[in-house]
Amino acid sequence: MGKRFRLGSITAICATVLAFGAAPATAAPAPASLEVVRWLTANPNSGMDSIPLHRDINLMGASYNWQVFTCQVGWSCIDPGRDIDLKPGWYSWDCTLTPLDGFYYEKCSLKTQGLPAAVFNKAIQLTSSGNYNIGSGLQVN
Repeated sequence: MGKRFRLGSITAICATVLAFGAAPATAAPAPASLEVVRWLTANPNSGMDSIPLHRDINLMGASYNWQVFTCQVGWSCIDPGRDIDLKPGWYSWDCTLTPLDGFYYEKCSLKTQGLPAAVFNKAIQLTSSGNYNIGSGLQVN
């Protein structure tokens, strides 16, 4: 009888877990960021490797301020960004910093279901070599 009780208890626990299921995925809280720290030269050339960044993110539908930055570590990045409206759902968030002759080109995109929801590009010229935060940020308006 003791074995039946244990089996019954285990069955009841399993039934409870199945009834309630796993917690649903929730949207990422803002601010959200996609960033990495890398050493960058102030004199890049087109033969240097690009720096790719990627993150899959679940966003709530909202108006966001989207910033794209390359900011020397220890300094505050002041970038007004731009406002974008996004529908709720999963997004593929990608940024690439590409060295060119004398400057960098940073391109970031947010795609949902393989289609671009938003793209943000900018050219960046550094005044000094050093460690830089490279990436993008989203803040709910």
